[in-house]
Amino acid sequence: MTNTPNFDKALNKILKDLRPLEKICKECKEKFRIEQGDIDFYKMVRVPPPTHCPLCRLKRRLSHHIRMPRFFKKESAMKDKKKILTIFPPETKHKIYDFHYWHGDNWDAIEYAREYDESKPFFEEFKNLFFSIPHLPMERDPKGTNTDYSLGGLKTSSVYFSGGAVESEDLTYCYEIRYSRNLIDCHNTRDSELCYESIGSDHCSKCQHITECSNCLESLFLFDCKNCQNCFLSANLRNKSYIFENKQLSKKEYEKKIKNIGLGKRSIRNEYIQKFQKLIQESTHRATKNINVENCVGDYLTNCKNCYFTFRSENSENARFSTIFARAKNVMDVVGTISEYTYEITSGTAHNTKFCLQVREGTFLEYCIECYNCHNCFGCIGLKNKQFHIFNKPYEESEYYKKVDSIKTKMLEREEYGEFFPTKLGLMPHQGSSSQLYFPITKKEAMEKEIPWYEEPESEIPEKMQQLQAPNEIPENIQDIDNSILEKAIICEITKKPFRITKNELAFYRKMNIPIPTIHPFKRILKRAAQDHNLWLFPFACPKCSKKTWSVYPPEKQKKLNILCEACYLKEIN
Repeated sequence: MTNTPNFDKALNKILKDLRPLEKICKECKEKFRIEQGDIDFYKMVRVPPPTHCPLCRLKRRLSHHIRMPRFFKKESAMKDKKKILTIFPPETKHKIYDFHYWHGDNWDAIEYAREYDESKPFFEEFKNLFFSIPHLPMERDPKGTNTDYSLGGLKTSSVYFSGGAVESEDLTYCYEIRYSRNLIDCHNTRDSELCYESIGSDHCSKCQHITECSNCLESLFLFDCKNCQNCFLSANLRNKSYIFENKQLSKKEYEKKIKNIGLGKRSIRNEYIQKFQKLIQESTHRATKNINVENCVGDYLTNCKNCYFTFRSENSENARFSTIFARAKNVMDVVGTISEYTYEITSGTAHNTKFCLQVREGTFLEYCIECYNCHNCFGCIGLKNKQFHIFNKPYEESEYYKKVDSIKTKMLEREEYGEFFPTKLGLMPHQGSSSQLYFPITKKEAMEKEIPWYEEPESEIPEKMQQLQAPNEIPENIQDIDNSILEKAIICEITKKPFRITKNELAFYRKMNIPIPTIHPFKRILKRAAQDHNLWLFPFACPKCSKKTWSVYPPEKQKKLNILCEACYLKEIN
């Protein structure tokens, strides 16, 4: 017997005769199709078909996925009103608590409970509740150690100015790292150690400036290389050693060349970075990169089955239109999750959950944010270890379901139920979101879409701290850098924003013979994201066999690069 009979009756009328069809997206006004696979999922999780196309839904979810380390100092809502580090710019309406205080027992979000007025639009009422409650200054691993300057994450330690790390340690200025350690300036990398400037790579060690590489060791400037050791400035290699600029050398010849290059000097390294970018443009690319998949359409999938339009996942099954997730089953429209039977959620570990943001260990939640170990809650924010709550107000189980039935039925009538949190509500700062990272918009575009936009405050530099203008005032060679650099502010040569070098960072640069960077870490993260694969697929016809398929490369890149379908790629490269 159903707990929500009125809602189910109304929803059944919508789903009963639903067939594959073409719709017009409410956001971009473009046509999109709802396929049978989508309909089967809607019926399974009991939701109406969406009003937004898959791409607009992705952008909306990503706008709430805050993983870029863009931090500010903001006055807290605590008694001492001290300024704390947060993702929320100073002028936002967000109330924040210290991270540890928020997770402690000295306050309870049910203090902000209110009765939901069913006659009013749900999202406006929810927004009012949201901005009345103190929030985490940033969402990060509550069990992590030395992770005060990280975002998201699971089972992490010693993570600094990085986002989206899973079971990793000793990371600096990284984004989306899994099962790795001792990395600096890496992006979308897993199962690796002692790497620098690794993008879209896995199972690599002691490598620098590598893109789309696997199982490589002690190599530099490699693109799409696999099982390679001691290789330099090369592409599309398999099972090779001592390759220099795609030419085979003896061990002695290779070591002599490497020794004479002097990559510890910035001008020389920058010269090879330019050569590397040219090499990538001239090399063979695969339309999508997947490993050991069955019946999948997507990119960066490993050990996955029955996944459609999915990106960056491993060990997942039966997923649709989902991104950056792992060990998931029966999910659709999710971002940054480990979950089952979930729909439209961003950042969380959950089961049977819909339309939620930043929930951990939750079940049967709908329209909840920042809830930990909660079950059977609707429209709640900031709860811990609770069940049967609506707008943070507790109910008896029978009364809870009666109330939820009425709320969902009215939301369905107003075409609210089934929609994720609109970006224009300003629940999360869009400029620090993954949406801005992969689908950037300008301030003008944000204003047109009614998305809140915040100006960057001036960076604070201690009055007596010496400032070094990059690159001219930074010694070119890492060998000429002494420890005094740790007490100085470097002014980025592009953004003119200051940044510091940490003790661990300097030790890494010395060990790996890497010159001190002259570009702000946040700008470097943006550059790496632009070099990584897209989070979307585009129609693609292989130039070699004419097979029509999908590619992560947009049409403009398809015209410039040598891209092949999987079959032709394997024939040519392997």
